[in-house]
Amino acid sequence: MLRIILIIIFFFPLSLMAQKKIKCKDKDRGVDQLPCKLIDRYGLDVIPDEETAIKYTDLLIEKRELLNPDKAKPYEISSIAGNKVWHIVVKSYKCRYCKIYININKNTGEILNFYRSED
Repeated sequence: MLRIILIIIFFFPLSLMAQKKIKCKDKDRGVDQLPCKLIDRYGLDVIPDEETAIKYTDLLIEKRELLNPDKAKPYEISSIAGNKVWHIVVKSYKCRYCKIYININKNTGEILNFYRSED
């Protein structure tokens, strides 16, 4: 009985200290990584479906990349991060192998990532 009590007294705190919590640092995240915590502010999503995401993407690439949205379509759209983020891939017609990657929070409409890559 004494042996069990000693094991509990010594090894229980050791097992608690061994579990390190990994802190998420949004300052050090890469351009292609999602933030650690996704904001869920509203009851309904601001960008609930693919049609709304396409319209939003049209505005983004027209203003930021100066691309004609009609020439850049069709977009590759998927839902990631537990159905909380729209992941959109746009093929740039100005560059042969360039793609534009956009991640948008469905709930708030916040642009999480917007970057260009040459694949």
